[in-house]
Amino acid sequence: MEKMGFGNVTSTSKTMKIIDTEKKISVLIVEDDLLIQKIHKVMMTKFGTEVQLTANGKEAINLFLSGASFDLILIDLEMPIMDGIEATKQLRSMGVTSMIVGVTSRNHDLEIQAFMNASLNACYVKPLNVEKVIVVLNELKNI
Repeated sequence: MEKMGFGNVTSTSKTMKIIDTEKKISVLIVEDDLLIQKIHKVMMTKFGTEVQLTANGKEAINLFLSGASFDLILIDLEMPIMDGIEATKQLRSMGVTSMIVGVTSRNHDLEIQAFMNASLNACYVKPLNVEKVIVVLNELKNI
């Protein structure tokens, strides 16, 4: 069951189309699990995005404090040092306006809602699949 996304996620040919853009999308993947990092990085680069990886929320905060910026942040809920909820709250309090999409292995409504309340734009159960990535990228290009 999909939670808190940008509408229905299906695998029809209509949803497989990505809106063309001349600007390359920059993506920050904040994830401590190396396998999920790799899956998400491969999937995002398949769509021509520039990807950077961090292993926890504190590293993500430090990137933004050093002047980095990203169009999209994919952030895990549960990570060591700083979790996704705290990192998202801090990023928003720093004025970060990037689209922030939570990814979690949890499928419990209350936990997902708590994550969404940190000012996420959307939240999906991981790992992301092609259909979910297309929905996120299309939504990002419509902003």
